[in-house]
Parts: sequence; C-alpha cells; structure tokens
Amino acid sequence: MFIIVVGCGRLGSSLARSLSEAGHRVTVVDWNPQRFERIADLGDVAQVLGTGIDVDVLRQAGAEECDALVAVTDHDNANIMIAQTAEQIFKVGHVVARVNEPRTGPLLKTFGIEAVCPTQLAADALFETLQSGWKAEAPRTGER
Repeated sequence: MFIIVVGCGRLGSSLARSLSEAGHRVTVVDWNPQRFERIADLGDVAQVLGTGIDVDVLRQAGAEECDALVAVTDHDNANIMIAQTAEQIFKVGHVVARVNEPRTGPLLKTFGIEAVCPTQLAADALFETLQSGWKAEAPRTGER
C-alpha cells in the first residue's frame, strides 16, 4: 500500500518506520526539515517539505494516488483539515486523523473520518492497568 504520513514528530516518524519495515510505500510530509532527521536512515521513505493543509503539498506527496493518509501533526485542527482535504478533494480511501481532544473523535466519524485519540487510549490503558492491579482487599483509607 502507498501511505502518506503528515507529521514527522515522534508519532509520525515511528509510524513511518513501522510502515516502511512492513513493506509499505511511505511518503512523509512535514513543514520542518529538521524533523526528517528522525527518518534519515529510511532510504525508501520519501520526504515532502511543506504544510499538510496545503492542497499542492498533498498533491506533491501523492495524495491523488495514495491508498491511505494519516494526519498526525501536533495540532488537532490541522489534522482535521488535512483529513477532510484527503477525504473530500483527493477521495483517499482510508483517512485517519490523530486528535488529542477525546470529544472530537466521535464528531469526525460523522464526516467519515476515522480518529485516533492518544489521550483517550492512554486514559483507557491506565484505567485498565489500575483495575487489573487492584487487590481484593479493601481500599486504603489514606491513613498512614
């Protein structure tokens, strides 16, 4: 599959690495050229310098022919705009946006855009970890 990753921070670069190692064709878009240092050792990953909310930058990255696009910048509003552009203008088959605000994900689903919320995923994982670690004994009352 050909996948565009918009955002080359910790998440985007890790995702690009995983996708590349799994054999996918990957292009990464970021406005900051220094961020590409995170994936410099990945010779098979294309890099496009520019902002993902720019239609021409997405076109240069290959949005007209990609199978999937993932928007993982640090900004929810940018990710939403990028996802909507991919969905509506380029008719990308699978679009995913990272959002940090848990209430945003369900709203995006109404527009046909899948959202992943690291904030909610972390909260769920921490809750499950706490749940599984609780013992059958009575909870502490705070006395020392």
